Amino acid sequence: MRYAVGLDIGGSWIRGALGDQSGRLSRRSVQRVVQGSGDRFVSQAIGIIKEVSIGVANDVEGIGVGAAGRIDIRRGSIEFSPHASLSSVPLKDAIEAEFSKPAVVLNDCVAAAVAEGVVGAGKGIGNLVYVGIGTGIGAGIMVDGRILLGKDGNAHEVGHMIIDLEGRLECNCGGKGHWEAYTSGSGIPKYAKYLSNGFSGVSSLVDIIKAGGKEIEAKEIFTAAYEGDPFAEYVINEAAGINAKAFANIVNLYDPELITVGGGLALKNPSLTVLPIAEMIPHLCFNVPPRVALTPLGEDAPLVGAVLSAFDSVRSELIPQL
Repeated sequence: MRYAVGLDIGGSWIRGALGDQSGRLSRRSVQRVVQGSGDRFVSQAIGIIKEVSIGVANDVEGIGVGAAGRIDIRRGSIEFSPHASLSSVPLKDAIEAEFSKPAVVLNDCVAAAVAEGVVGAGKGIGNLVYVGIGTGIGAGIMVDGRILLGKDGNAHEVGHMIIDLEGRLECNCGGKGHWEAYTSGSGIPKYAKYLSNGFSGVSSLVDIIKAGGKEIEAKEIFTAAYEGDPFAEYVINEAAGINAKAFANIVNLYDPELITVGGGLALKNPSLTVLPIAEMIPHLCFNVPPRVALTPLGEDAPLVGAVLSAFDSVRSELIPQL
């Protein structure tokens, strides 16, 4: 049997797995992303690849990487990952030098779109978008059966589309008014703090925000909303409206038949994230609205896609530019 190794590199965690061409994962490793130099990170990634491929290294066809942030697809480098504090990390060259196997580096949500199109909800669908709403917001886009890449491999950075022309909140990338700055896992606490200034009702969440001392987290906002806190419900409703408008922009740009949604924030809170989007976008789209659904691949979508992208047959079919 032929195998491939996949890496899913997020803002805080790096996940590795051995898998086959059906997308089945047989071995896993999960570690916190090491802080410090790019060299330390590369060593960590190489160590995980060795760990999951021990005993079957000769049967590994290639290594695929799905990494959050801006990449250079030709160099196979992570150029800028604001959440993991990585920049100009030549991962492809380091992996190929260590293992003498071909390696490909994609954005993590692009990898998830590959997985969705090959073995997920998008199997047999030529026009689909995967949107990940987690620590950040990203997407992978397939049009007419081909993954869109762009000149550097970044034709999918929907989280950095400007949804607030006044630029009231700053994104972790340094830009202002970006979608990610308002409704991602890292953004929604800042958005809640901003909205709390104009809220006059009774809310334990507002009391915590105004007391200072500690920063609230997205999990606290969603928990409070489930418990009926009026301010938390207000924040979640405002965030849902922003998400729906951003999804409508995606529909009008790419005309997908299906949008699948993943990422930790959405996967843990589908009734407050995915469901409102699905309900609202038919009233916001110029193009015929697609089906919007939670990914059936769960948190493994980017990792499965990283594995699949390492197989030459998958790359040649979906990503011929590589």
